[in-house]
Amino acid sequence: MTSLLSLLDDPAIDAPSSRRSALGTVGTLGLGAALAAVPFLSPTAARAQGMGPNQVDIDADGDFDACDILNYALTLEYLERSFYRQGLDQSYLGADRPLIETIEADETAHVAVLKGAIESAGGTPVFYRDADFNFGSFLDSRDSFLALAQSLEDTGVRAYKGQAGAILGSPYLTTALQIHSVEGRHAAAIRRVRGQKGWIPGSQADAPVPAVYGAGNGFPAEGNTSHGGVELTTALSGYTAQQISEAFDEGLDMTTVLGIAGGFIQPQES
Repeated sequence: MTSLLSLLDDPAIDAPSSRRSALGTVGTLGLGAALAAVPFLSPTAARAQGMGPNQVDIDADGDFDACDILNYALTLEYLERSFYRQGLDQSYLGADRPLIETIEADETAHVAVLKGAIESAGGTPVFYRDADFNFGSFLDSRDSFLALAQSLEDTGVRAYKGQAGAILGSPYLTTALQIHSVEGRHAAAIRRVRGQKGWIPGSQADAPVPAVYGAGNGFPAEGNTSHGGVELTTALSGYTAQQISEAFDEGLDMTTVLGIAGGFIQPQES
């Protein structure tokens, strides 16, 4: 993790305010607090998150339908792929075009991987065309496009983290976490293009979709500073609440994430 963070950090940032330093200090609180600070390590909490009309199927033995979770992830990948494809049709990307082309190729690969996993599990993958998504005025300018790109990538990061606990022990966990990692790198790259730090700040009051950074069902907002039952603004000295919240990415539940995605899905014709 240190090497990855060193790639994302501004080289000029090497003071105690850096995310890397904050993470290292948090480690002194002990293994129990560190593990409890990662929401997806609690399968019970993760399985309790509903999908609305696509409810995860949990039977009396506590089993769940992994295909539902994979289709949930696939919906997000279709959303992101369509967004970048529609962005690439615009003329304002300029020097940003190679980055967006790379991200679009990643999202296309994610769609293929998830479809294959669902089919291998005996399920039926959901299907969306690019025309099924409407991003409205977010496609009107470079600034608005990149602002929504940041929010969509952050949604993916929180969504995968929020459900990882539900597939612990399944053959799909590795795939999900690999995609989660790529989504995180996408988000960092978009932030750098926008002249920002490479990680989610504690507050995003100006975000185009505020729900991306707010609290969900069973998950705190991105500004959270309490982990493992420890309020870190009290337990740590020399760090602000902003710096502490930046050291963690929070999970997000399916209902909230699908609500965010639903805002861009066109009504299906009967």
